[in-house]
Amino acid sequence: MSRQEQFVDEDDGFEIESPFDSGAAATKRPDLSGTIGGRIGDGSAGPQAAYMSNTLPGGYHTNTLDEPILTTIGRDFGKVGRKTVQVLYPKGRNNALQEWDLWGPLFFCLSLAIIMSFLAPDQQASAVFTGVFALVCIGSCVVTLNCKLLGGHVSFFQSVCTLGYCISPMAIASLITLLAHRIIVTLPVVAVAVGWSISAAVGFLAGAQLANRRLLAVYPICLFYICIGWIIIIS
Repeated sequence: MSRQEQFVDEDDGFEIESPFDSGAAATKRPDLSGTIGGRIGDGSAGPQAAYMSNTLPGGYHTNTLDEPILTTIGRDFGKVGRKTVQVLYPKGRNNALQEWDLWGPLFFCLSLAIIMSFLAPDQQASAVFTGVFALVCIGSCVVTLNCKLLGGHVSFFQSVCTLGYCISPMAIASLITLLAHRIIVTLPVVAVAVGWSISAAVGFLAGAQLANRRLLAVYPICLFYICIGWIIIIS
């Protein structure tokens, strides 16, 4: 018996096929084609199609590359406007600020810093702008970390978003101060703005579930907005 017949017997059920037999290879080749994106023209939806149809918090779609840029900007400005109105008129507040974004806080932070730089002397304008911008950014992060360390059930960016939107009354107060520029007008306007911001921030962060540590979380919030108000007054 030859060596080939010794290792491969006809009774073993094996069949030796020639590698040059293209017809047999085509029939034996497994189908490795997938449905990642669905075949063109057949309306089948694969995992990619399911991914593209998902939405992110805030109503943002995962695929906005084909969307006109004016539509995207209009939608973002609409969301910022609704959240700002919710802060300025907190009665009957809903869960809009739970869908966090950083466009609104950035806008109000820059607005406040720019207005404060106009109120400052010319040689101190850049320093005031940098100081106010850093105070708002670092202060928001510190207040948020304090809330997290106290066991608050709130996400980091959601808290930063809420604190940033609640700066809007302070930005309005600084604008009134820039236009009036009288201490008799600045004091009551800033006092109302500080109380408004604190009330809105505490109300929106009430769902953090801090139990008996609520006072420890409210104190840094009050200090944060009082410092901003004091800077507006002394400007």
